[in-house]
Amino acid sequence: MMRLEQRIDDRLNQLFKFKRRGSWYREGICPLCKEKELYVHAEKPRVVKCGRLNKCGYEEHVREICEELFKDWTEYHPRTPENPNAAADAYLKDGRGFNIGRLKGHYSQELYQSPVNKLLVTSTVRFRLADGVFWERFIDRPDRFGRMKANFIGKWKGLSWSIHQLDELCHAKSIWLTEGIFNSYSLSESELFSISTMNSGNYPDQILDRIKARCHELNIERPRLVWALDNDKAGKKFLPLHSRHAEEDGWISTAALPPGKLDWNDLYERGQLTHKDQLRYLHYGKLQIAKTAEEAGLLIYNFYNGSLSRFFFNHAFRTYWWELDFKKFNDVVQATKEAQGSVLDEEEIKLQALKNSSSVVEICNAQLEPLYFQRNEITDESWYYFHVQSPWDEVKTTFSPEQISGRRQFKTRVMGVLSGAMWTGTEQQLETFIKRKTERLREVKTIDYIGYSREYQAYIFDKIAVHNGQVIHKNEHDFFKAGKHELKSLASSPVISLNAKQEFKPIWWKDFYSLQGEKGLILLAWWTGSFFAEQIRAMHSSYPFFEFVGQAGSGKSTLIELLWKLSGRESYEGFDPNKSTSVAIYRNFAQISNLPIVLIEGDRNDQQGAGKAKFSWDELKDAFNGRAIRSKGLKTAGNETYEPPFRGAVMISQNTPIQASEAILSRTLHISVDTKNHSLDKKHVATRLTQMSLEESCTYMTHCLKHESKILQTYEENMKIAEAEYHSNGITHTRISLCHAQISAMIDALAEHVFEGVIDLSDICDAKRYLEGMARRRVDEIACDHVYVQQFWDAYEYLNSIRSSSFCLNHFKPTDAHIAINLNEIYKVAARNFQTLPDINEMRNLLRTSKRYKFIEANKPVRTSSSPADEMKSIGYAAESPLKEDRIVKCWIFSNPNQVHQPGTGVKK
Repeated sequence: MMRLEQRIDDRLNQLFKFKRRGSWYREGICPLCKEKELYVHAEKPRVVKCGRLNKCGYEEHVREICEELFKDWTEYHPRTPENPNAAADAYLKDGRGFNIGRLKGHYSQELYQSPVNKLLVTSTVRFRLADGVFWERFIDRPDRFGRMKANFIGKWKGLSWSIHQLDELCHAKSIWLTEGIFNSYSLSESELFSISTMNSGNYPDQILDRIKARCHELNIERPRLVWALDNDKAGKKFLPLHSRHAEEDGWISTAALPPGKLDWNDLYERGQLTHKDQLRYLHYGKLQIAKTAEEAGLLIYNFYNGSLSRFFFNHAFRTYWWELDFKKFNDVVQATKEAQGSVLDEEEIKLQALKNSSSVVEICNAQLEPLYFQRNEITDESWYYFHVQSPWDEVKTTFSPEQISGRRQFKTRVMGVLSGAMWTGTEQQLETFIKRKTERLREVKTIDYIGYSREYQAYIFDKIAVHNGQVIHKNEHDFFKAGKHELKSLASSPVISLNAKQEFKPIWWKDFYSLQGEKGLILLAWWTGSFFAEQIRAMHSSYPFFEFVGQAGSGKSTLIELLWKLSGRESYEGFDPNKSTSVAIYRNFAQISNLPIVLIEGDRNDQQGAGKAKFSWDELKDAFNGRAIRSKGLKTAGNETYEPPFRGAVMISQNTPIQASEAILSRTLHISVDTKNHSLDKKHVATRLTQMSLEESCTYMTHCLKHESKILQTYEENMKIAEAEYHSNGITHTRISLCHAQISAMIDALAEHVFEGVIDLSDICDAKRYLEGMARRRVDEIACDHVYVQQFWDAYEYLNSIRSSSFCLNHFKPTDAHIAINLNEIYKVAARNFQTLPDINEMRNLLRTSKRYKFIEANKPVRTSSSPADEMKSIGYAAESPLKEDRIVKCWIFSNPNQVHQPGTGVKK
């Protein structure tokens, strides 16, 4: 097996194209600025940096770049009799950057098994806190355990851990108290004395009492305590509390904070724990525990050695403006020297003068922090994402460039996003604040839909994302870190829930199959395939539509709602395009990716709505290949348009088969269900399925997305075989065989990676046989007219055959190569002769697809002397002596299959 160091070396050179220069890699291509300025140590790579510090400043730890190589330490470093701690040693050395010499004997390598899922096992690095009390860190793919990355054994409240002996701590000038063990050891390796409190809220009274007692025995002063908790919400909350608690116990106490989201171990690996760095972190900590805004302002001024005469800062979740009046300062210094003489030294005089000549003004009763910049590349809209915190509430929201460009707009926006918050600063103060806070602000990439992003190869939902099979939770700043990308969706609907905490158990499969049998399996396979529609289109350029037809009460709605629940969406079936505006229709199509769009039927025969434009299935043709089905203009000065590609899959659910062209039918799988074999037992089965909680149901989709690569690999392998079988079995219509073979391959993928061990081979074979029968029926249907069209022409031929040439329904001569018919005349004659025809509005669409009489033209004026016999009888003429009188009739023109076109014949004028 290749050593981890070699794998890291290969990955870095593959990504950045380094050139070896002595013990360093240089001239790598920076992923941020694209310049050849990247460098890292070749023999002990820790942090990759860009040499353009001012213009770029890219910096990333090797552990983050090669994240997948730092997940399973036992695989790379198996335990041996000679070294039972092999994986733990490697984790501490290569994963944390430690010199483990001092740590030897303070830890051991153990195993942890999840009490919920016994299959989840990981090696751990375990540290002893007290007799029978331990803390252990998971080191083998800890992401499998959700947010749980470590485990306590025993009661640990009040306990702590340190690499130092008691007397060492007593003789130290300062003791830095961190949260984690690795943070504590990082500080200890940086020539500091440190204790791990194990948790931000844990006050380590036991070790502090021992130090206090031992110092009393040795007759020495106690060391100063430096509370060095993490720079997060919990750390900032407990920092002043612990410091105050320590002072009440008689300790000299202060604080330190690491910058940004880095912890002390991160800083240790980056070489940023020097004495100069420590002074900066102590400054950050003192600001956090400052009791007043005036005290915080003076700390900032003194830290920068008086180089700032005016600045803004935050204190207790409020924003302040500090300003120094230099004239007043000089006057106060002079007056103090004259009045006090030599009683005060220079520093005391300066401090007193600063207090008297500086002013601190609240410019906002909330703390405003821009987190990142986000842009919609399509519409060219952009926003700054702010975290607004006040002493009583907090909110995260967007500010547009217009809203931060002026005091009036900014004040209005602040008041609108957080109740009681108000900006009271001046225009100049706002400009200074916005300029400094937004310079080199990070940018988060966005998508304007919910689901799969082909560009970033990640599924982005409301609270959870999935990337390369790994479930990623939204971070505290409302975006996802998927690999190297920072992503979020601008869409708020639909809301899709995933459940990564609960293991997927297909205990409902037998109930599901008992409802619709092989039809249900085919439907589920198509539905699951829609989770990967973008990837499948990348392979085969298409993904089929699905037509789910059945009489009322056959269980269509129940089944579709269950499928949605399996996909993390509750109490939803679909939408009726005939009851939606065109804008609403296309927004529904554009707002999802790798999810189904379910089109449900309305009342197609509503006579009152006959004049209303209906949604045409032919509009969906381009969606089959994932192309745009709508184009809209953008609000720009140019001619730009936006044509969002279709990224999902289409299901049509109706009581009757769709009325569409051959192009749509050949792209569509068709399954019909009825009420046969319905029983009380099946009703109870359906009730059990519908009563499954969303939390349990959505584990299905979570499992499928986590096994994306395996499912698609099996699909691709079986797809080629299935398509070849369809052609060898005589189904040679290329598109139909492709569509049905895709679902056949997806059935194989489900059987292998989703329902392994619970699905029967006979169920798979039955579904594949039924699927092949569906393909054959679809080929036959395309070769024939729609059933309504056949019914229409049967009635026409019957009615026309019982009439003479003077009273025929065809307004062309019988010898012409075309026929001309008026639909209203035919329907009137049919009604009087007790012939039932489909709805005339439906026939206006269906007759255009006619094959027996091929459609030529609609509503063409034709001069004719022929009339239906029924009309002539109504005005008293006998059938044998009609009144010859020409008239103009608007007719539908079709080819006449009974005649061959001859010269001179054609449409009458």
